[in-house]
Amino acid sequence: MTRVIGVVSGKGGVGKTTFSINIGIALRKLGKKVVVVDCNVSTPHLAYYLGAENYSVTLNDVFRDEVDVRFSPTEAGGVMFIPSSEDLNDILNIDIASLRSHITKLCDGEIFDFIILDSAPGLGLEAISVLQACDEIIFVTKPIIPTLIDVTRCAELASRIGHKNFHVTLNMIRNKKYELKALQAKGLFRTRILGGIPFDETVMDSTALGIPIMWYRPESKVSESYMKIAAKLAGINYKKPSALEKIANKLKGQDKVDFSGFS
Repeated sequence: MTRVIGVVSGKGGVGKTTFSINIGIALRKLGKKVVVVDCNVSTPHLAYYLGAENYSVTLNDVFRDEVDVRFSPTEAGGVMFIPSSEDLNDILNIDIASLRSHITKLCDGEIFDFIILDSAPGLGLEAISVLQACDEIIFVTKPIIPTLIDVTRCAELASRIGHKNFHVTLNMIRNKKYELKALQAKGLFRTRILGGIPFDETVMDSTALGIPIMWYRPESKVSESYMKIAAKLAGINYKKPSALEKIANKLKGQDKVDFSGFS
């Protein structure tokens, strides 16, 4: 059964798109079939973060019924994704509210184990369409009070729509005194905390280069955090590869990524 997961946030700048891409890569490394969909049609960034320039079909084409969603996924570095158009003209004459019907069709045949919907920030029409289209929600937030308040609002709206599976991921953790810990967040929201991702300036470097951190620094603490969260999502016991296993994987080509499109 295909799991449709909406990745949402109360505000921009909390690392939601970065999370969507890297969790997709991490799930792929665990052997899962994944497609990441850029549902932020007003300000799309997914393709840029993946370093992908060559694609002919976008979610906007799907919304206009010009292309069947099942034929819309494209590939970058081994990751399947559906981009949104960066052309302002393509925002016109699209029905964002139809996202749910298209995602339901994408689930047909169970080609993918996971469909990751990268939402627009906030709780506007684009975000609501993601909440309606997904079965599970991952709310990405910084571990500070102003952004954590948004979790409650999103959870309330999600419950009204009928969602039961609501998870929280704490991102950009700096271990400051004013930050909430995972146990505090769990008690506050009474929901599952998938995990925490440490702050690392290297993530900003990788974003600027259009190379996801899971490819740019696969052995970093950030990448390890993504692997742990992906394993928890997939119900797999994650074990950090030993030095010998890492060498074996490189020899097998499992960690090889073509960076020719990123230069």
